[in-house]
Amino acid sequence: MHQVSFPKMGLEFTINEVAFRIFGYEIRWYALIIAAGFFLAFLYANRRATYFSVDKDKLFDCVIVGFITAIIGARLYYVAFSWDMYKDNLMDIFAIHSGGLAIYGGLIGALLGGLIMAKIRKVNIPGTLDLVALGFLLGQGMGRWGNFMNQEAFGTETTLPWGMLSDTTNGKVVHPCFLYESLWCLLGFVLLHIFSKKFQSYRGQLFILYLVWYGAERTVVEGLRTDSLYLPFSIGSYTPRVSQVLSFALVLIGIVLLILFRKRKENMGAVLMDGKAVSAKVKEEVAESVKALNEQGIEAKLAVVIVGDDPASRVYVNNKKKACEACGIVSEEYALSADTKEEELLKLIDELNERADLNGILVQLPLPRGLDEKKIIERIRADKDVDAFHASNVGKIMIGEYDFLPCTPAGVMEILKHYDVNPEGKNCVVIGRSNIVGKPMAMLLLHDNGTVTICHSRTLNLKKITKGADILVAAVGRPKFVKADMVKDGAVVIDVGIHRMDDGKLCGDVDFEKVKDKASMITPVPGGVGPMTIAMLMKNTLKACKLQNNC
Repeated sequence: MHQVSFPKMGLEFTINEVAFRIFGYEIRWYALIIAAGFFLAFLYANRRATYFSVDKDKLFDCVIVGFITAIIGARLYYVAFSWDMYKDNLMDIFAIHSGGLAIYGGLIGALLGGLIMAKIRKVNIPGTLDLVALGFLLGQGMGRWGNFMNQEAFGTETTLPWGMLSDTTNGKVVHPCFLYESLWCLLGFVLLHIFSKKFQSYRGQLFILYLVWYGAERTVVEGLRTDSLYLPFSIGSYTPRVSQVLSFALVLIGIVLLILFRKRKENMGAVLMDGKAVSAKVKEEVAESVKALNEQGIEAKLAVVIVGDDPASRVYVNNKKKACEACGIVSEEYALSADTKEEELLKLIDELNERADLNGILVQLPLPRGLDEKKIIERIRADKDVDAFHASNVGKIMIGEYDFLPCTPAGVMEILKHYDVNPEGKNCVVIGRSNIVGKPMAMLLLHDNGTVTICHSRTLNLKKITKGADILVAAVGRPKFVKADMVKDGAVVIDVGIHRMDDGKLCGDVDFEKVKDKASMITPVPGGVGPMTIAMLMKNTLKACKLQNNC
């Protein structure tokens, strides 16, 4: 128990270092507060990871490794500068309660461990460092109150109004250094948070500002403390404090870096929504589920029917077969000539419908002239219609009781989910009213409680409508149709289109280069929605297999 007061403020406290006991083991407030600070910092970093173009799953790996190396670093730093306490009995190094942990060692350890893992996992390192800076400030701002509960990290005698008196200060009113550091870190967190949203010029800039901000505070406050670690030499009558010297070095390094990078400008506009990464995650999950089914003796199988020799259709079919192989799904291809009669195609579909070992049927569109697409699609059994084009499946989407979803709209929803974009309560505008994308896309956004508007070629005042969209989905089928003046600042823009220009380059329905500086998030072309279509086909095929086998 400690008796603590702030005499000139009329405040008095009785504090207990121990929060509670579990089976006789003491759980201290110090540990709980630091853990809470760490958890709060992680939640914040996780929430803003996409803004800094950092993958959340990879960030978690870096945090876990950084947490472990932070503890090791904090202990080794303390031991290194208090060697006389441990040199005669090295096992005491592992007795953490004997001595303690040094904050700078923890920061260095966390940085080294986290950055090594970031390198291994190929994480965006400058963006990760920015998140680290914000997380450190938030975590330290809260964690410093653990020092208060332990009655440590206080300074020299003072007559200031907020001076602190305690049973550990030898009857002197001293500087509450823990309070200075907490308030400085929390203020820094707020300022850098605002800076990141309004003024940041390049990735990594926040981390450099953190070095200056935190280093300046530590340079001053460390000079007030009486419980610092000292360097093993003196300059005249002054013995430098380890953290004070290091802090001042950080300030100088930070200032030099800010000067060197003063003219640096990066696109700090839209976060690129990486459909390749999201699709890889979906296919990995499908592969795990397919493997589990195989262990039960159940095999997922998809039949792909292609009619004619359209080059684009051939590419799509090949990509679907590759995806099946990657996910462990058996694929069968039925390649028919362009002059195939409708009766022959319908007969093949009937045969595939009757096969109990076949879970999904896909007829690659478009079909050659003379074949009725609607009639062909309707012939596929609804429970094997993994494209979700059958009228029965379309109707189920309308009422929200569906088994399968059209692959492209489903892929869009998966991307939104991955990037924590919740349509609920937002103005959602879909440009395009096709049965394959536009209409089901609107229904899925509506099912997620979005306020949905569908626009098309006859829509009046289109620009006015799209400028009000929080989420804008472009599925109009016209290259670079959506211009910057059609997009609201900060909107999430989903580009479903894909076109090959005269110069051979691919583009979407959105004028990407101009819109990306207005949007908060945007899907690129290629690499955005496209990869998701095939991933969701795999997911539908897996679901068909489970439904047909009562799994």
